[in-house]
Amino acid sequence: MNKLIIGFTFLLFFTCCQKGDGGEGSDTSQPLVFSTLKAEKETIASGEKTKVTATASGYKISYTWAASLGDILGSGSSVEYAASPCSIGKITISCTVKDGNNHSQLKEVYIVVN
Repeated sequence: MNKLIIGFTFLLFFTCCQKGDGGEGSDTSQPLVFSTLKAEKETIASGEKTKVTATASGYKISYTWAASLGDILGSGSSVEYAASPCSIGKITISCTVKDGNNHSQLKEVYIVVN
């Protein structure tokens, strides 16, 4: 019985410490919501760049970016897409948002490179 009480007390203390770190998104019960993924420009010329921004909320969010052609510059919720000389056509930019509870959501946006 004492081991059960000690274990419960430790669990209660650990949970309180996790919630009390004071940082934004520190509530583990906050659901992951990936609301938008937007490109500043929908059409760019080869060699140009455009800003791409993800809007999401949740507990301890991380962002993973990918492009079907060209380069992603930067990290976090806002990056730049740079179209290389070979990146002609409809390009897919994807962003996966993952939270501290191991939930993830994926969105895609398309940029036409002329």
